[in-house]
Amino acid sequence: MKRMKNLTFALLIFSLPLTTLPLTTNTTVLAQASSKKAEKHTYTGNGSVKKISKTAYHSKDSKGNLYSALFMADKPTVELTKKTTLDKYRTTWYATKEMSVRVDKHHSRTYYYVTSSDKKVSGWTWSGYLTKGIFKSAD
Repeated sequence: MKRMKNLTFALLIFSLPLTTLPLTTNTTVLAQASSKKAEKHTYTGNGSVKKISKTAYHSKDSKGNLYSALFMADKPTVELTKKTTLDKYRTTWYATKEMSVRVDKHHSRTYYYVTSSDKKVSGWTWSGYLTKGIFKSAD
């Protein structure tokens, strides 16, 4: 009887590392995935999205980002996730929507929903990254 208890105990002890091994590898994979997460900005107290007349813009410099927006239904927040940068596309951007968001108690930002002239890329970008007018290459 004592030998049966010892055998059961030994099986339990030796099988324990096999059951915990997948948990440790999954944790490693999750840690690697979370370190590569996209750049996100969350703003509270967002203003309404307004349609504006189609206006041509081009990017001022290479620092501009293009974001996708997720609007929260249960609270007044908007989450912007970086999609790409404006400098990859030397094109004219057409703004059709405008959104004002609160950065903090005293500051707000205006974002435009822009679409490239070839209509392949679109998203939200900060108005400070844009200059009115069509894009002209330097040649």
